[in-house]
Amino acid sequence: MNGVSASVQRIACRFVCFVLILLIYGADLPRAIGQAASDTIKRFHDDALNITYFYSADFVPAPSGAPVATSDASKCIKPTLFANSVTAVYSSSFTLSTIDNTCPELIRRATALGPFTRERVLVQLKQFGEPTIIQAHALYTIAGHPAAITVASVAIPASPGKLARTIYAANACALGIVPAKKRKKSEPPAPITHVVCIDFTTQDSGLPTQMFSFIIQFDNAPLEPMFPGNVIRNLGTTTRR
Repeated sequence: MNGVSASVQRIACRFVCFVLILLIYGADLPRAIGQAASDTIKRFHDDALNITYFYSADFVPAPSGAPVATSDASKCIKPTLFANSVTAVYSSSFTLSTIDNTCPELIRRATALGPFTRERVLVQLKQFGEPTIIQAHALYTIAGHPAAITVASVAIPASPGKLARTIYAANACALGIVPAKKRKKSEPPAPITHVVCIDFTTQDSGLPTQMFSFIIQFDNAPLEPMFPGNVIRNLGTTTRR
């Protein structure tokens, strides 16, 4: 029991330290992350799109991208990174993926960010049972990129000799380009060439705490949270009900 408590305390400490870095350094995130201990934060760079992701070092990347649970995944949804975290108390995992214009119909659906994140999070959880939407899609921006997130959960009935458990999932997607603010009416809108998504699944009811670890940087734009603080606070209130 002491071993479990120590494990939980260690993980909690890592997340608290990471959140403190965000709060203390604010806009100066590149320097803050550079100063963070190497065993606290990991970095992944998508060379094709020039996007950099930062996440908790508690997650261990798999040798290759994990399959995404959808019939057109192999062709249209391209996983770029899969990682998981397993402790004595719970397990979590995430997949970074990209939808490009290889499949026009899918990217058209994906650009409707809110409904698409709802669709994706339900796909994530239906393999475990009948999902419940915890929070309908919230819209926000990441360095000017429109984004959305939907959160859901599914209750797993207790098997003989085991406790019932709940699996939580969050799906967030963002447009790969920033829409032009000023455009002549005669000019067609710039085509959306890709949408980037993160599928996050966990057995930990402290879902928002883990979500603090995900940071994204588009090109040379400032680093920003994949899940902004105001969104995370709302989720924290919801998951404790």
